[in-house]
Amino acid sequence: MSGNSRQLETQWVRNLKKGDSLAFEELFHIYGKRLYHFSLGYLKSKPDAEEIVQEVFLRIWHLRTSLDPGFSFNAYLFKIAYRLIMEKFRKLTLERRYLADISAEVVTFTDELNDRTDYHSLLELVQRLINRLPPRQKEVLLMRRSGGMAVADIAENLGISPKTVEHHLTEALKNIKAWMNRDQVASMLFFYLFLRELPFVGKGSS
Repeated sequence: MSGNSRQLETQWVRNLKKGDSLAFEELFHIYGKRLYHFSLGYLKSKPDAEEIVQEVFLRIWHLRTSLDPGFSFNAYLFKIAYRLIMEKFRKLTLERRYLADISAEVVTFTDELNDRTDYHSLLELVQRLINRLPPRQKEVLLMRRSGGMAVADIAENLGISPKTVEHHLTEALKNIKAWMNRDQVASMLFFYLFLRELPFVGKGSS
């Protein structure tokens, strides 16, 4: 970036800091496409890359009053984008691990159910119900179940208290159980695969 461009960018950041939406639009125009291609290089998914760009600039707008015009705005943007990409990878890894665990464990469980049961449909139902959970409940549940993380570790990772983690876990299971009341076989499958691996209920944060 040339000296003049750097000075102009610094002025836009100063204006953005004051809540100038035109400065925000100008910075988005300059960096939006570059952030998109940067994110796409990692994620290999156009929708995911677009989501990262939107989230980066949403955070920039929310944090505008704390921006320092003396720092490199370019470096700050890409630092946020990189962190969001790594977070996306972490969530995708947890979800894939969860699905792999389900596939492996259901082989044993199917011997306990009627041979006529459509196990694939049950697994799809479980996945759909988990996807219906609020984002934080889903994230905590997958970290506990698929990531094998202790409540205390989840709390530290997410920057929340262990009690809050336990609350999210309890509410997630309560929601899923309520949604599954109409299908007892699906309920059996879900609680076999999840509750037997989730000793948090009534046992603290170990």
